[in-house]
Amino acid sequence: MKRAGFSFLVYTCLLAAQEFRSTVSGRVIDQQSAAVPRAKVTATLIETGARSETISGAEGLYTLPFLTPGAYQIAAEAPGFKRYLREGLQVTTNDRMALDIQLEVGQIAETVTVTAELAMLQTSTASTGQVITSRQIENMPMAGRTPLVLAQLAFGVIPSSDPRFYRPFDNAGPSTFSMGGAPARSNELLLDGAPDTTGNSRVAYNPPVDAVLEVKVETFQADAAYGHTGGGTVNIVLRGGTNTLHGALYEFNQVSRLAATPFFTNRAGLRKTVTRYNQYGGNAGGPIYFPRLLDGRNRLFFYFGYEGVKDSIPAPTISTVPTERERNGDLSELLRVSSDYQIYDPMTGVVEGSRIRRRPFDNNVLPAARINAIARNYLQFYPLPNQPGRVDGQDNYLSNTNGEVNDFYNYIGRLDFNVSERHKLFWNFRHNQRIGQGGNNLGQGLTDTTATNGLMRINWGTMVDDVYAFTPTLVLNTRVNWTRFIEPRRNFSRGFDQTTLGFPRALASASTVPLLPRIQFDRFTGVGDNGGAEFPFDIFQIFSTVTSIQGRHSLKMGADLRLHRESELQYGFGSGTYTFGANWTRGPLDNSTSAPLGQDFAAFLLGLPTGGSFDVNTARTNQAGYFALFLRLLGGICGCFGASTWCLTEEAAQFAAGGIEGALLPL
Repeated sequence: MKRAGFSFLVYTCLLAAQEFRSTVSGRVIDQQSAAVPRAKVTATLIETGARSETISGAEGLYTLPFLTPGAYQIAAEAPGFKRYLREGLQVTTNDRMALDIQLEVGQIAETVTVTAELAMLQTSTASTGQVITSRQIENMPMAGRTPLVLAQLAFGVIPSSDPRFYRPFDNAGPSTFSMGGAPARSNELLLDGAPDTTGNSRVAYNPPVDAVLEVKVETFQADAAYGHTGGGTVNIVLRGGTNTLHGALYEFNQVSRLAATPFFTNRAGLRKTVTRYNQYGGNAGGPIYFPRLLDGRNRLFFYFGYEGVKDSIPAPTISTVPTERERNGDLSELLRVSSDYQIYDPMTGVVEGSRIRRRPFDNNVLPAARINAIARNYLQFYPLPNQPGRVDGQDNYLSNTNGEVNDFYNYIGRLDFNVSERHKLFWNFRHNQRIGQGGNNLGQGLTDTTATNGLMRINWGTMVDDVYAFTPTLVLNTRVNWTRFIEPRRNFSRGFDQTTLGFPRALASASTVPLLPRIQFDRFTGVGDNGGAEFPFDIFQIFSTVTSIQGRHSLKMGADLRLHRESELQYGFGSGTYTFGANWTRGPLDNSTSAPLGQDFAAFLLGLPTGGSFDVNTARTNQAGYFALFLRLLGGICGCFGASTWCLTEEAAQFAAGGIEGALLPL
């Protein structure tokens, strides 16, 4: 019993790595529980016919590593024994399954088929988590149909984001959750075992739901190869093709007729804007087959998926815009509210002690000859009020077209190749792009007031994964992955010629990005914006492990090599920004209390800014390497427990760059 217990621990602790595939291990025994050496054990993935073989050791121990998730047929045979066959063994993502095989004495031509067994207790790993299976993925409702959202349903996971933004092109919403008590967005997000994150730990690529086989959520990961996380690990495993040609078409549509009209839209007497959420796509997978040329069944498979989203979400916004009379310099209506709205003439200032005293404009009317030409030209970007607003005219415009308008498409492709029983590889390619508009407070193309009005999110990625068994007890796995996430933000007014407003040519020539210069006020709504930015972020990864099994002893070593590269160009206010306050037009003294409204707009009409800036920025690029090595040598008495593993007993030792994993379990 001591020997069996020790051997079980050695082999079940053997294959922990940054891996989406699984391991089945155990002992081959006879009816008296004696070891059966040199038994041939085979695992066959039912959907593709992919086979993995091994030979049991002197003590009957066997290990089948790197098994793709799915339903398997397990077979074992040895001279003098009947053939063992178990159908439908369900292997899930990153699983460590212990399966002892009992052979009966007889002829090898005879077969003992196991049709049902009790559920196996998970004793082979200290990791805690759960698998969201393909059946659950297919049947559970999801906001936005984004697979990563399912991770938030697992135990130990606490979401902290707005559930409105769980759409496939949302990167922060689906990934903003805490695992195991760690801070939100400090988790390792993986796609087929490879990193799938942005520079600030959001998810980079959200695959279509139909392309996902399983979601493995581990709030506590006992594997040292998962050291690149401050919280838990979520591994999304993609589907591949099978021996059967299959596919699907789908559409999920939400229309305006079923949406209520916003309260303030009704109040302003405006029509309800068009809202929609139309998500559609299709996928297909199967063997690659060309009559008389290539029959890919059991060997070569393809999978392709496409998804598109058309999205429009109104967000009515209230702003303050100048009236027709105020545009011509007549602010007399404000004096009917209170004398506190008096506008003072900056040209009448005289020194009075340490202060400056000014005289008011007669009836709050600015002389037409003093209105600045550039200010007059800017007024073309302001719509007229469309609602009464407050008593002094604030909040007199409702933008019924503000909000989000998104156009999104998503591609994913995959090829699987079972080169032989010893050699298997796959390649995937993924790309999506979001083109978004929003932040248009005044409902006109050049008057956006936030930096989100020209938002794009572009993701590219590809991965090659290769598993080669030199012998049944010596296996090499190598993975190469590249993920790129770009988030350019561009103002709608890019390309605008500011000389058409009256700005000098020299100023336009000095601009790093041509766009409408920003003007902003204390109370009135400003127009124009900054030039946005470019944010390319790349992750390059090489991940490789070598596993060797020799009797009681096993050696596993590997490396996780990553290079993170981020570039950025913040255009800022590359055409300038001008701030207008009450400094020039308040009174009677220059330090008097400002009026609730009007003095800032009067300063604008007079062409007297109180501040501003003109950005001339350059680009930056920085990169950081992450290099982790792990080595595991097991033999003697040991067990698995903790955050990474080390065992030190009879003749066992382990080192992992990410920390220590395991505990001593004397038997």
